[in-house]
Amino acid sequence: MKKLLSKVTIAIFLSLILVMGTMLVLPVKHVEANSSPEFWAVIIDASPTYVDQEDAADDLAAILRPVCGNDHVRLSKGTGATKSGIMNEIEWLVSNADANDIALFFYMSNLYGLIIGGEGVLLASDWISGVWDSTKYITATQLRSEFESLRSNKAYIIIDAGCAGKFSNLSGDGRVILMGCSSDINVPSDDFPVYVVDAFENFNIADTNDNNELSAEEVNEYTDSRLSSNHPVIEDQYTGGLALLSQFVFDVNTTLPSGTTLLTVDDQPYTSIPDPLLWVPGSSHTISVPQVVNQSSDTRYVFSSWDDGDNAITRVISKGSYTANYDKEYLLSVTSDYGETQGAGWYKAGNTASFSVTDYIELSDTKHIFTGWSGDYSGDSPSSSLSMNGPKTVTAQWRHEYLLTLNSVYGTLTGADWYEEGTTASFSVTDYIETADTKHYFTDWSGDYTGTAPSASLEMDEPKTLTSNWRHEYLLTIDSEYGEPTGAGWYQEGETASLSVESVHGGIVRQIFDGWSGDLDDTDADSSIVMNSPKNVTANWHTDSMYLYIIIGGIVVVVAVVVTVLLVRRRAHTPI
Repeated sequence: MKKLLSKVTIAIFLSLILVMGTMLVLPVKHVEANSSPEFWAVIIDASPTYVDQEDAADDLAAILRPVCGNDHVRLSKGTGATKSGIMNEIEWLVSNADANDIALFFYMSNLYGLIIGGEGVLLASDWISGVWDSTKYITATQLRSEFESLRSNKAYIIIDAGCAGKFSNLSGDGRVILMGCSSDINVPSDDFPVYVVDAFENFNIADTNDNNELSAEEVNEYTDSRLSSNHPVIEDQYTGGLALLSQFVFDVNTTLPSGTTLLTVDDQPYTSIPDPLLWVPGSSHTISVPQVVNQSSDTRYVFSSWDDGDNAITRVISKGSYTANYDKEYLLSVTSDYGETQGAGWYKAGNTASFSVTDYIELSDTKHIFTGWSGDYSGDSPSSSLSMNGPKTVTAQWRHEYLLTLNSVYGTLTGADWYEEGTTASFSVTDYIETADTKHYFTDWSGDYTGTAPSASLEMDEPKTLTSNWRHEYLLTIDSEYGEPTGAGWYQEGETASLSVESVHGGIVRQIFDGWSGDLDDTDADSSIVMNSPKNVTANWHTDSMYLYIIIGGIVVVVAVVVTVLLVRRRAHTPI
């Protein structure tokens, strides 16, 4: 058991040693770069006395700084381009450029080239100044050693020096080396760096495949085509084209109103079409355009799509040429004082707009009848259409009919009806009505017309309501079995009628007045009544026979006395 454990322990120990040894022997694999690549550039001008070359160095730095960022571009000229200065710049480039970043190293010098030990030599400014110290130049071996630690898989190294072709083998996978001349040419072309920078400045010309990316290979092609001699030598170990700059080109298919924010790129607004924008290849950028641009209250432009068919107003891109397509639209206004309209809204220029309105509306006392359209369209059909070649306004026209309403408690009315606006309505009412116990007399009109004539007219400019007014007379009828009552007859409404009758009628047998009944309750023979309606009054009586009884009693007494006297006399003459 102990032997087994010992063997296992030894095996594990040996495995660890093997793993550690393998890690030390095998090349280190650098951490993958960030998803958004960066661009790092070092530009060396070792002979600033050559004005065109100095301008080229400045121009290239000016092109790259807005793209890469000021802190991503280093420019060393003159006394700054010493050996130690150049080495420091290379060290800066190596330490910053990640695997997916672009690394550019551009050395330019118009002096004679040196070949020492069969390899090219870069002359630094402190060697050029006359020291001629062997420690003041950089050999191809030294340069290669410095670039061995460069992590970038997108490296572009440009050497402008005599015998530049001797700087081959600087490259590894993912590198492009552009040497200003072959190894047997001692003096480089003065125009080489100028044409290199010119390729960056003339992006669209140098971009021969029109893919909106400028590659190291295209820069070489552009430069080579313009040099009559000392043609550059390229060593390319990058699969495909090594993109150095991407270009974004923006356009709009129409002219939008001045002052409009046409485009926003990474939160940067543009009120005019910008010159082509240069970006780091593979970097992502957010572009957006406005959905709607108002030219006026009735004219606008509406985004429809990009020229590649995408209809999102905001998108993320890395390069390319993009045209924002807008449709011009005009507003159709459909107005009407009545009814329900349809069709109002925005229409694309040149399209046909259909519109309509309810053609008949009837209310309790008003009718609205559609007659036609006015404004930018004329026609009498309630549903129609027109071409939207500009802002349009159509207005529905109407004629109106109004109801004349006549009210009367009495009589016969004529003229109540519908009348077209502006016409004259004639109307009338019977002016006198008599019944058995009532008389009605027309007095005047009230409401939307005043007048005393039973027949009249008025203009129908709106609904009208008229009421006929009346005065009334009522018959007072008096019934009495005895006597001759007074006061019966016709009275105006509200008038007080006086009536009377003798309170005693007759001689021996008398009729005595008891009171009034019917529409009057009173015991006074002289009374009155308010005539607020027809009235019927009856006089009530009772019979008084007292005088008759007295006379009869007197007659009976007289007869009794006469009889008595006669009987007495008769007895007196009768013999005993």
